[in-house]
Amino acid sequence: MDGPAMKDRFERELTYLRLSVVDRCNLHCLYCMPAEGAGFDAWGEILSYEEMHRLVGIFAGLGISKVRITGGEPLVRRQIEKLVEKIKSVPGIREIAMSSNGIFLKGMARGLKGAGLDRVNISLDTLRRDRFIRIARLDRLKEVLEGIDAALEAGLAPVKINTVLMKGINDDEIPDLAAFAVRHSIEIRFIELMPTHEAVDIDPLQNFFSAQEAREIVERHYPLKPADVYLSSPAQVYEIPGTGARVGFISPLSCFFFARCNRLRMKANGMLKTCLHGKEDLDLKALLRGGASEEAIIQAIRETVFARPEQHFLNDDKVRHRDFQMSHVGG
Repeated sequence: MDGPAMKDRFERELTYLRLSVVDRCNLHCLYCMPAEGAGFDAWGEILSYEEMHRLVGIFAGLGISKVRITGGEPLVRRQIEKLVEKIKSVPGIREIAMSSNGIFLKGMARGLKGAGLDRVNISLDTLRRDRFIRIARLDRLKEVLEGIDAALEAGLAPVKINTVLMKGINDDEIPDLAAFAVRHSIEIRFIELMPTHEAVDIDPLQNFFSAQEAREIVERHYPLKPADVYLSSPAQVYEIPGTGARVGFISPLSCFFFARCNRLRMKANGMLKTCLHGKEDLDLKALLRGGASEEAIIQAIRETVFARPEQHFLNDDKVRHRDFQMSHVGG
């Protein structure tokens, strides 16, 4: 199964797979899904853990070395520790990370660490309970904060906090969120609001707040020193000297980072996406359940990856890009 690492036609090497394990979430964040929720795939249409394990093994043979488990909210899927353990056993996989809203982490962090999870990113858009209820449409801030503490205690390091910037909603909390990172000696990443599904209850233009503006605000309170990060990272990361804290800024709209993108995304239903805002490129579930050989699956993946686009289309008004739901894609 081993072979040359996957490259696209622009000579970018693909080493990172974001694996969505479920399209459901226990929050209804206003920038992610409509207030009434979203349509979900039937459970039978979602890949089993055995199918995911097999596909991760194929991807590892093609050069994937890092897997991030995403959702929806991955912790709503039962016995997720079993999948973590399966992936950890795959030769060539050097790191397993997870993106979570943190609600269930208090009771699961130690088990996930024991199963082989290395680190976790946790969504936190506000430190205010009333504002959390407005954004997430549920009163669960206490559980998220407890989940962050549990992740730190379990040794899921580094813990990173993801904050979506929303003008007029949480941009006034940037100093407080940076101070939260300093108190906990963790990394916080401020992420520009992206257009997603047209039915979400937030205007991506009216509520847009740039990462550059966020950086200027942080710099009024803390000195920022450029930190060494992976070249393929979408974030510009800075240390706050003497604190153990770091601040990252992710700018998918105001500053392209696609030229160094090294990631693929697989949805819970087995659809492979070579670009977050691109089309669904390959139906891996159909290949698996149709009895395709491993060689045929490898060939299909290589051909699909080779044809991936040079950059996303978020800034192209001619391309419709508010036609997908973030909870189905895994961010």
